[in-house]
Amino acid sequence: MSGSRSRQERLDLAGRDVQARRLLRLRPVPARRREAVLEWMVEHPESALVVPEGQVRVLVGSMGAGKSERAGRWLEEGLEDAELDEEVEVPVWLDARTVTPALSAAVTEAIGGDPIRPCRVVIDDLDSLTPRQADQLLDEARHLVLMWPRVRVLATSREGVKADPEERLTADAWPWERGAELLRCVLGEEPPPAAWTPEARKLMTSPLLVLAMAARIAGGKQIDLSPLQLLSGLARDIVERERPQADDQTWDRLARLAARILTSLEPVPAASFGTDPQVWALTETGLVVDDEAGLRFALPLFEQYFAAHALRSGTVALEEAAGAHSFPGWRYALAFAVSTAPEETAEQWMLRLARANPAAASWILDEIDRPRRRPPVRREAPADGADPSLEAGRRLREAVQAFLDGFGACGPQLAHHHDGRLIQWGVRLLQGSRMLLFEARTATQPELVYLPDTRLDGRRAAGWHSGTSFSLPDGQLERWHWARDRLCEPLAQLLRQQRLPLPAGSPLERERMWFLTQQIMKIRHHRWTRADISLADLRAAVAEMMTQVNASQMSHWGSGSARVDSHDIRWINARLTGLHGEHLAPPRPLPDQRSPANRQRWQDYSPELTVSILTDVLRDAVTGYRDLVTENFPRFGSALGLYSVLPVRAEGQVITREDGPEGSSLYYTLTPIRDRPLDAPPQVSLVLAGAPQPLRDQAALMEAGSRQSVFHRTSDHLISLPTGAPRSATNLAYNWLADDLGALGWLRQRLHFSE
Repeated sequence: MSGSRSRQERLDLAGRDVQARRLLRLRPVPARRREAVLEWMVEHPESALVVPEGQVRVLVGSMGAGKSERAGRWLEEGLEDAELDEEVEVPVWLDARTVTPALSAAVTEAIGGDPIRPCRVVIDDLDSLTPRQADQLLDEARHLVLMWPRVRVLATSREGVKADPEERLTADAWPWERGAELLRCVLGEEPPPAAWTPEARKLMTSPLLVLAMAARIAGGKQIDLSPLQLLSGLARDIVERERPQADDQTWDRLARLAARILTSLEPVPAASFGTDPQVWALTETGLVVDDEAGLRFALPLFEQYFAAHALRSGTVALEEAAGAHSFPGWRYALAFAVSTAPEETAEQWMLRLARANPAAASWILDEIDRPRRRPPVRREAPADGADPSLEAGRRLREAVQAFLDGFGACGPQLAHHHDGRLIQWGVRLLQGSRMLLFEARTATQPELVYLPDTRLDGRRAAGWHSGTSFSLPDGQLERWHWARDRLCEPLAQLLRQQRLPLPAGSPLERERMWFLTQQIMKIRHHRWTRADISLADLRAAVAEMMTQVNASQMSHWGSGSARVDSHDIRWINARLTGLHGEHLAPPRPLPDQRSPANRQRWQDYSPELTVSILTDVLRDAVTGYRDLVTENFPRFGSALGLYSVLPVRAEGQVITREDGPEGSSLYYTLTPIRDRPLDAPPQVSLVLAGAPQPLRDQAALMEAGSRQSVFHRTSDHLISLPTGAPRSATNLAYNWLADDLGALGWLRQRLHFSE
């Protein structure tokens, strides 16, 4: 199609396309103020984006941060260059969902040939794809600029898409003063006093939030809302203001279209969605566009609004949208729906979400601003004489149990259980809106009992295990924050101790077996053993320790740095029956160049053996990470950063050092493998570096790691990995998992695992 147009026609078409997109983005602005806002945008430009030739950049920011507008300005710069110089290609704008079957083909089609000359390419809305699809499209972009070094690619995305540290550009929050200027421009007058409160100023940090504030001010509505409520309300305000002519059937089709787009994450051909009259009815609303790419909403905001409508109407079940693989595409629509629902409805939806996918529920809690706490409420006893303590306790317990239902094998270890049931709670409301909560030692029925008084003396002797008091979380969705906080520390403790359950045969089980065996032998014989260990000696030591385990609630043993406890002894005792032969061998090869002159353990390993061992370590770490997720977090699915792109190919360098206690570093990258099942084994290829020079700047990698967000994983990693360490694969797998759980709000502090 592009090849049949003249260069001038393509220039004119590209210019009109940029202007049309800009006017669509200004849809929230009343028609009478759009010219003034356009003038304001020209007079107050943001800093220009820099994308060197032959490179890829990803502009990352929150919804409504102005990413597409800045990408449009960058494209216009290329358009001006093309108008002045015939040796510059007409720039190309691509929506991420329309790039099929390959990016190179889409660019070639757009410009009518190979991009030999300078060419700017924009890929907008990268996060509208699944994490795996987005990773693949970014890899195609990297391949494109390597093949055609005069090309430069700029992609836009909300947080969550993988980008190398040097590729990442950030759409920073606006200073509130800039937001205030835009607010004045949109209103055409001075904003009311409510716009100058500290809370309102925090909302003037992105262009779309400012437009949402202006719409509510113009409609005489309150602006004391969360950002998500403002954005959801903006779509409703636009629809109410323009009142598109549509019957109930068309409205339902709009919801079904949004659901279809978010479920398939691909263009929706008009012919596959409905008859011509049905499609015409959709486009006549002005909310939907039908072009060569298929049906799409005029604004992403409308897509989220009608997707939330699909959830509210039951067109799509909450559990389906929050599923292990569908949640990334539905996450904003789910947050829209929950944030705008009546309080009791939101509570019931959170109950369903927590059971279906604790990762989804936790992410939504963090996406929705935590509500202000209500003032203490004086609770009178109900007319039937029942104490409100039990109802308050029931609501808290319900939230905890719902989250536990959504976990896998680790769920029973996150809260006290007996015989497979959550332990009994004793509750009592105190003065000042405080709650007293005790847990029983072994009782499970009834689930809740009323504590008749507040005296704590003797309560342990009466069958109670532990107790605490706290401010009752009775604000909107507050019990869900409380329940998550209550489970976070037990989860962190399981990770610190590396005690998450694993399926039989996991490579991490082999490492743990060897590590605990070394600890036990050190405690028993007061020396470290690095070669084969006698199973008879191990069984005797474990049998002796089990005697103490069975006679106590918790036992601990230690000798020097070696430490084990009752959990460890029960675990290894349960697996000893599956071991055969006379000896237990270490999971990795023994050193191949031992010498009295060697001062460090890593010096006992040749460079070739080091590469071989670390290849196995990296393969076992990826497999072990997958085992940890499928066993303990099966419903989290693609909300976990690394899991969302499995299976992967691992490539990198083993960088040897001539001195120091660690000896080697591993620089590696993880890339999704196309068209392979999730459980396909990872492909690993490592080479020995000729000199200890990392390919990337370590400080930049560390900085990028500190900025990780939900669904985001930097692709390049530089780590120290001492040869001969007993838990190398385990530490790697737990580091990946801890980063992913922390991004979802399930860990309060960053955890790091090393020998």
